[in-house]
Amino acid sequence: MKKVALIIVLLISVIVILPAVSGSISQPGERTPIKHVINIYFENHTFDNFFGTYPNNPTSANQTLISEISKPVNLLNNTSLMNSLTPVATGTFSTPNPIEGYSAYHIDWNHGKMNGFIQGSGQPSMTYYTAAQLGPMWDLAEEYGMSDMYFSPVISESAPNTLYYLAGFSPVFNDYGPPPSIPINETIFGELNKYGIPWGVYVGDNNKSFDMSGYIQGIGAYSNDIYNWNTLLQQLNNGSLPAVSYVFSQDANGYDTGAPGSLLKGEVWLMSLINYIESSPEWNSTAIFITWDDPGGYFDQVAPPVVDGVQLGMRLPLIVVSPYAKENYISSTVLTHSSILAFIDYNWNLPALNGFVSNVNIPLDFFDFNESRAPMTFTFGNVSLPTSGLEVNITQVASSLDLSSTFPLAPQQPFQSLHYSEHGEINYTLSSIGAGVLVKNDVTYSPFYSSPYLLLILVIAAVLIVEYLPRRKK
Repeated sequence: MKKVALIIVLLISVIVILPAVSGSISQPGERTPIKHVINIYFENHTFDNFFGTYPNNPTSANQTLISEISKPVNLLNNTSLMNSLTPVATGTFSTPNPIEGYSAYHIDWNHGKMNGFIQGSGQPSMTYYTAAQLGPMWDLAEEYGMSDMYFSPVISESAPNTLYYLAGFSPVFNDYGPPPSIPINETIFGELNKYGIPWGVYVGDNNKSFDMSGYIQGIGAYSNDIYNWNTLLQQLNNGSLPAVSYVFSQDANGYDTGAPGSLLKGEVWLMSLINYIESSPEWNSTAIFITWDDPGGYFDQVAPPVVDGVQLGMRLPLIVVSPYAKENYISSTVLTHSSILAFIDYNWNLPALNGFVSNVNIPLDFFDFNESRAPMTFTFGNVSLPTSGLEVNITQVASSLDLSSTFPLAPQQPFQSLHYSEHGEINYTLSSIGAGVLVKNDVTYSPFYSSPYLLLILVIAAVLIVEYLPRRKK
């Protein structure tokens, strides 16, 4: 009986305590000309909310060029939807905040019927922006590439979606916690550490306060890899930018573009940052992924698919900027936040961070690595972009501000002469090329009272009671 009890205790100890198992080790090194990936992250907008009428701009004198711009799957493909939606008025850069959260978003989704937004997130969800507010951002999409099938990983709010963005999984399903938290070795930061690839997190807070730190157990040991935006500009200029950068707008007031705040400040900040990157020595080897964390309760028409057993959430904007990005390109490859992790793993010849990252599509169709394009300089209508630092000071903006005059831009290369299709998709994953998997089993840290260690102690106690208590009675 003692041997049986000992075997039970040992087996449970192994199951509970063993860490995640590492996969096969690859030889790191870039597969492509990309030596720097810069990830820029905003808050709370869907694809239809930002690009619902792209590339329509009735005020433009260049309708011929607009007719040549690639059109994504948006409201223009189903004009009857627009009778239920309201454009944001010219000169206005915000809406009331839709109702957010796991429950509200599931009502919005309505099992893929995409017809519950008024019941779930309220009337503000049924709005969309136009070139009047987003002309400069639409310029980025026109001059480079955008996705019309990029989905949030979870039908929920920021925390779980951001954890999929950084770790390819989430132990929380809504905005609660931490705890639980994720060991750093199960995040992209831990993988990059393992293979000696430098990384950096950049926040607007001069105290370098990264609001996801509490969800990542052990990131405190890497405080030297967390910077403010000014350091980002210095590294761009002096050629010391790490290989992988995460630039967060959420850690600074007014830049995140989320309702009910104005999106103007964040858009000015973005275009200024893009100009800094394109004018830097790092431009020729850089890929920039610009996206948003979760839908924020705004309407989108496309039912999200299930990928690798995970029900994805609503469509989000994704813009890809690079000297190697295809001009005027629309990708309909099914992508999600973890697809950017897959691109990082692919580009540096690493194993997939985890099983989910292994099975999501890699956003490779955006790129033509055989041709590099010159940098551009973007303008912002009558609003001056910062020329020193990234701090945006917009104390008063005329109610008549209309940014539609910035769109469309003249293409770098005439669209008719492009040697690739301007609309496409691929299905290409790390698992399809046998990349291996680094983290076999994702685990989390939780308080002791809800941890498996308490279960282990209770099992050991139960075994000891069964084994020894009857003897004492004898």
